[in-house]
This record gives sequence, structure tokens and C-alpha cells, in this order.
Amino acid sequence: MTSIDSFISVPLFASAIFGLFILLSLVTLKIKGKTKPSFIFYITLVVLALGAVYSAISKKSIFFVFSVILAEFLVETFILFKSFDNPEKQEAKRLAKAASEASHSGDQDSVSTAVIKELEEKHKRTLQVHNDFVNKVSTFFSSDNSMENFLEYCNGVLREKVSADGCIILIADDYDQVLAVKSFVGSFPPPYKLPDDLPHKPLRVETNLRFAQFQLNGNIFGDIFKEGKPVLIEDSVKDPRVYQNGPEDFLKTGSYIFAPIREEENVVGLIGLAKNPGDSKFSKDDLEKVVDLADAISMTMNPLYSFLAYAEKTELNKGGSIASKYQKDLLPQKLPVIGKTSIGCFSNQAEGVCGDYYDILASRKDKVSFIMADVAGKGMNSLIVMIMIRAILRLAVNTAQSASTIMTWANRGICGDTSKIDHFASVALINYNATTKEAEISTCGNNPVFLFSAKDKTIKQISTPSEPLGVTKETVFEDIKLTLCSGDILAACTDGLLESLNENGVQYSSSSLSRIIIKNCNASAKEISNKVKDDLKKFCGVAQQYDDQSLLVIKIQ
Repeated sequence: MTSIDSFISVPLFASAIFGLFILLSLVTLKIKGKTKPSFIFYITLVVLALGAVYSAISKKSIFFVFSVILAEFLVETFILFKSFDNPEKQEAKRLAKAASEASHSGDQDSVSTAVIKELEEKHKRTLQVHNDFVNKVSTFFSSDNSMENFLEYCNGVLREKVSADGCIILIADDYDQVLAVKSFVGSFPPPYKLPDDLPHKPLRVETNLRFAQFQLNGNIFGDIFKEGKPVLIEDSVKDPRVYQNGPEDFLKTGSYIFAPIREEENVVGLIGLAKNPGDSKFSKDDLEKVVDLADAISMTMNPLYSFLAYAEKTELNKGGSIASKYQKDLLPQKLPVIGKTSIGCFSNQAEGVCGDYYDILASRKDKVSFIMADVAGKGMNSLIVMIMIRAILRLAVNTAQSASTIMTWANRGICGDTSKIDHFASVALINYNATTKEAEISTCGNNPVFLFSAKDKTIKQISTPSEPLGVTKETVFEDIKLTLCSGDILAACTDGLLESLNENGVQYSSSSLSRIIIKNCNASAKEISNKVKDDLKKFCGVAQQYDDQSLLVIKIQ
């Protein structure tokens, strides 16, 4: 006899399929958003469908019965929960949640509005600063010393905006790879190590800062310049980048701000602001102000640079040819004959520069004076200073005074000039007694003097860089005394020769000059100078030179 379990699979499979159909219908309604069926209905349908399928496969209806009982239990539990639920309470919770979300959104909108308003105000201030600088820079185009006057104006604005005690503006020299101070006002304790031989007096320290040149690494100015980012130093005593120079009050460091000046993406200068130790420290707000001002200065400097480059080229073309003509007339047209001595020299003039001057003066029976000078500036300006130096030295070497004393006289004469043109010069003065073969040498600035020893076949620089002529009347000059031997060679040159560049941007350097002198040490001074001239021409090739190249060679016979 066949039991009911033999046919139960048919209705069970039908029930399972019908349950799945209902489940898919509920999912479709939920996706379309037309209804929100409870999650319990999904579970109930799944339980019934699985129970029906398993009962049909196992031929035992008992599993379906169990699934029905489980489904009824789930539905009944849900109904009981809903029976005791408070709809008003649920609606209140829903409304409270919605209100909380709306309030949070409102707070965010309020914060966003405040931020946007603050940014708008900041951009308005920035635009106003830029407009002020653009309008102001136009007034400097037609004035003398346009860039210097503009930087002085910038210096004043910077100090006023952040209540700084002092401000310096340094500009990079592309050829010498150094930073030079172009504007300096107020109290700015040097944050770098001062030279050991520099007296700790306010005037001398200020002069050192005003005319010093800083390498692009190894000092606080160069390091910050290379990094190209603004820097705030609130307490310089705790910052290892700031050097403490001494116990004097005017050397004690306080707070500093540094900000780069840019030309497009390249850093071309550096702004430095200082506050004395007793004053309030710079803040982050001060740093932000300085950065905005530095950006405005950067933007307005570009058109001023372009104008000055055009004006300078026009002026050099006009006055450079005149200055060059007179410069040639100032150089010795014929070298004097000096017993037991041979002399060689040359001077290559760069277009529109007119900076180098040399002279040979047989002033006394026991003294011949050799002079090599390199005057700062270009064109007619440097020519005027060159004539002044030439006149003073020609008068002074006729006395029995030492080389250092003559340099002191010349320095005081140049410092007495109150004109606005640069009146600085590097000078090497060699007084030589051909009878005793004794030489007395005094130098200033960057003009080096080299000594070749015939005995050792070696060459070395015997002069040291120092302050140039015309910086301050208090400059002290020294004498270098030598007793020379036959075959010894003295060579004086300007830095334009040593810093001559080839097409790859490589400098000629003192090593190249030394190599030629050593190689040709048995030749006459004139032959040696010609060899150097030829080697220099070969080294530079077609590369344009921006400074005069001069050499004076003295060989003891």
C-alpha cells in the first residue's frame, strides 16, 4: 500500500517555488521603494522554502512540519513585539534623529560659511598688498638707483607690518653663486659667525654685514635660500642655525623671520627680519604677513628687473665705448725697462665694464711700484673711480712710505667721496727694490698675488681676501715683506681672470694660472703672460665674459 509520503514531494516543491516567488516579489517592492516589508518576512519565507525542498528530497514530511512551526514562531514573535510597540514614541525618535542631523548639517554650513568668508578677506588683503606694490613700483622706473630705492621701500613696509627692529634683503648673484645684502636698515644682529679678526664694534659689524658675501651653503642665509621655504625662528638661542657671536648687547640675537624672493619658480633673493631679545617674539601670523609681502615683492620685481636690464644695456652701449677708450689710455702704453727684472702684462676688456687698471711706476731709484686694481661698477662710474685711485697712488708712491701706508692714504681719499656711485676697488700694490731684491706687498679686496719659488718650483698665493678700498676709513692694511731670488716670479691678477667661464660654466681658477706659470717658469715674464693669455682664450672659447681679465707678471732675473 502506497503512503502519502510517496506523493508529498509534488506539493512541497510547488510550495517552495511559490515561496521563492513571494520572496522575489518582496525584494522587488523594496527596491522600488513601494513598501518596506519587515526583515522577519524574508526569514519566514526562506525557512518555509528550505523546509519544503528538504522534505521533498528526503520523502519525509516531518521536516516541512517543523519548518512551518518555526515560521509560525517567528511570525508570532514579530506580532507580539509590534503589539506592545508605541508608534508615537518611534515617531518622536525618528523626528529627533532627523532634527539632530539637520542641526549638525546647519553647524557645518555655518563653519563652511565662516571659512569661506575668512578666505575671501585674506584674498582681498593679498590683492590689496599686490596692488599697492604694483602701483608703487611704477614710480621707480624713472628714478636713479631704481632697484635700490625699490628695495628700501620694501624694507620699510616689511619692518612696519611686523614691527621688526631690523630688515635685510639679499639678492643672489648668478655668476658668483653668492648672496649679497642689497638693503639693510635697523638693528639686525648677525646670525652667522663673524670673522675672528673683526672688532666687536657696532660700526665694524654693520659694515661687515652690509658688504659681506654669503655662499649658498654653510651659513644660515645660504641654507635657507637653497631650501626655498619661509622660516620662523622664535627663540634664536635654542636654534642651532643661529650663531651666538658674543656677550655684547648689540650682538645678542632675538627672533628672526626669513622668506624667499622668487622669479617664477626660481629663488632669487632672501628677506630677513629681526627683533631684539627684549622685544616680543615674531608669531606665525607675522610669518604669514611676511610671506604675503615677499610674494608681492617677487611679482613686482620682475618688471623692474626687465626695465633695468633694458636701461642698463642702453646706457652701457652709449657710455661703455667712451669709458673703454679712456680706460685704454690710462694703461701704460710702453713698459719701462727695469734692471734685473722682466715684466709681462695684458688686459682683456669685457664689453661695457671698464673695471681693471694696472700701472708700473719707477718712482725712485730704490723703488718700483706695481699696481693692479679692479674697480667696482661699470662704464663711466668705474672710470671715474679708476681715475681717482690712479691719481692718488701716483702721488703717494713717490714718497718713502710703506705699501700699507700708501694704501691707507688711498683708502681715506676714496672714502671721502660722497657721491652716490659705487667707489670700491680691489687693489694689489707691490713696492720692489731691484738693488736688494726686496718686495713689500699690500693688498685689499679680491686681487690675489702669487709667488713662484724658483728654488722649490712651487707657487702659492701670498695675499688674503679682505675689505676692498673705500668701505671705511678705519680699514687696516698690512705689509707682506719678501726677499726674492733670481728666477722667482710675482703674479698679480684680477678676479675676472680667475673667474672666467667656459661654455660649460666652469671657472678658469687659480690652478690653471699656476699650471701655466710653473710650466713656463724658465721663460721671460712677457712670454709667460702671453702663454696665460693664449691658454685663457682657448679655455673660454666663444663663451661671453662679464668682467675684465688682467694679469701682471714680474720675474726676477
